[in-house]
Amino acid sequence: MRTAWHAWLEQWLDRFLGRGSAAITVPVMDGVLKPNRALDAAEVMAQLPGIDDLASDGRTLWLSAANVLYRWSQGAAQEALRFDAEITALAAGAQGGMAVALAGQRIVLMRPDEEQVFQERASLRAIYGQALQGVNALAFDAQGRLLITDGSARHAPTAWCHDLMELGHSGRVMRWDVKSGKVELLASGLRYAYGVLPRASAVVFSESWAHRLLVPGRDRALLSDLPAYPSRMAPAAGGGFWLCCFVCRTQLVEFVLREPAYRQRMLREVDPRYWIAPALASGHSFLEPLQGAGVKQMGVLKPWAPPRAYGLVLRVAEDGRVLSSLHSQVDGLHHGITAVQEHDGGLWVVSKGSARLLRIPLPDREDGA
Repeated sequence: MRTAWHAWLEQWLDRFLGRGSAAITVPVMDGVLKPNRALDAAEVMAQLPGIDDLASDGRTLWLSAANVLYRWSQGAAQEALRFDAEITALAAGAQGGMAVALAGQRIVLMRPDEEQVFQERASLRAIYGQALQGVNALAFDAQGRLLITDGSARHAPTAWCHDLMELGHSGRVMRWDVKSGKVELLASGLRYAYGVLPRASAVVFSESWAHRLLVPGRDRALLSDLPAYPSRMAPAAGGGFWLCCFVCRTQLVEFVLREPAYRQRMLREVDPRYWIAPALASGHSFLEPLQGAGVKQMGVLKPWAPPRAYGLVLRVAEDGRVLSSLHSQVDGLHHGITAVQEHDGGLWVVSKGSARLLRIPLPDREDGA
């Protein structure tokens, strides 16, 4: 029988031998993960400061940027609603309803009236007496219930890097039945929950700092040991789904995460912009880390350099196999991918790092690979 003492001994041995959870190795991007230029070659549809999330009800594409909800119409982003706080997540229901998370602390459900003007129908601020703090992804299931990821009990979605550097493990996944008002806790104590998707018989969610996708009630991860931090998902035509990876892992960051004294001093004394940590965009200041000869040669940034910022989208099969990938390499521009959505024959992608909305034509075949 495994006891707490056995778990402690195993962790101590891992740290002593540099194996298991103490290893600083990062999976190599090869095979279906081999880097390409697909995201940098994508068509730029809009430039919107603060762009973050996408949602589609099958007819309309919605997007959020800062505190504004936009509707994509006639080839442009048209303002639909303006809120008093930043929008941190979106979901669109099949019956025309919308769910919007504000500042990570409040979820608002809205439905259009007879004049197609959205009116607030319900809101959620806490479950089981614990206030929402980091709501970063929403999705409606087939029954009209709302799936929610609350990334951290301590940090807002904008402070995700603080949660990573503090080894946060307070994320939650919930399901809100709006009709009955019941909120069900599906998982808790997660190392940053960021992204949730209903499937035919289950729910899939991302545990970012553990580099994996999980299904509640299952012992094994659906997809694990990713070379990047997974986040939001969207269904794919022909089965499976698209998965955003908003930042990549590096051996240097993995090392810093395992050195508590150094990491805690860095958090106290260094501006967060210059932490040895991943970022949604990089190259804006000579004070950023990773500026050595291994990153630049003759003043040129190499595409294979250690990625402080990167762009990555994965196409995943129902059984968890990665089928294909879309990249913006280290020397590319479209980094910090935070949302993806199929709509009107194309794959729409949010590059928060470059504040751009991208579109990639989808192949005319059912597997979408």
